[in-house]
Amino acid sequence: MVQCKIRRFACRNLLAYVYIPVLQKELDVFRVSVWNNHPVRKEKGKELPTGVPEHIYHCLDQFGGEICGFPITEQQLMEVANLSNVLDATDDYLEPNFCMECERHIPDTNQIDPAEAANAYLYLKANFDPNRV
Repeated sequence: MVQCKIRRFACRNLLAYVYIPVLQKELDVFRVSVWNNHPVRKEKGKELPTGVPEHIYHCLDQFGGEICGFPITEQQLMEVANLSNVLDATDDYLEPNFCMECERHIPDTNQIDPAEAANAYLYLKANFDPNRV
């Protein structure tokens, strides 16, 4: 029973190793090519501009917008980052040893084509050595 749980855990992590970068890349493409470039209609009761969000962002003056921010320095950003410990955080969702074993077989997940992700997962599953973790 314990071995079965370990295998399920490893399979989930193998899926994460292959698919999270693939999904992120696809979401980034969707955001840039579709979401930020689709027309936004006027909403009742809202005083928001209509048009394409990417265009509105880059041409504020054409839509009655104004820049409301204020300049901050790199030093100020670093002070806040140090106070909040945000630089200590990690986006690693897998253990380092697990990643190293995966990288022996698939060194760069950014090169996986979405259509080949299933094959990459099956290849990794067949060649992954849990004794090296």
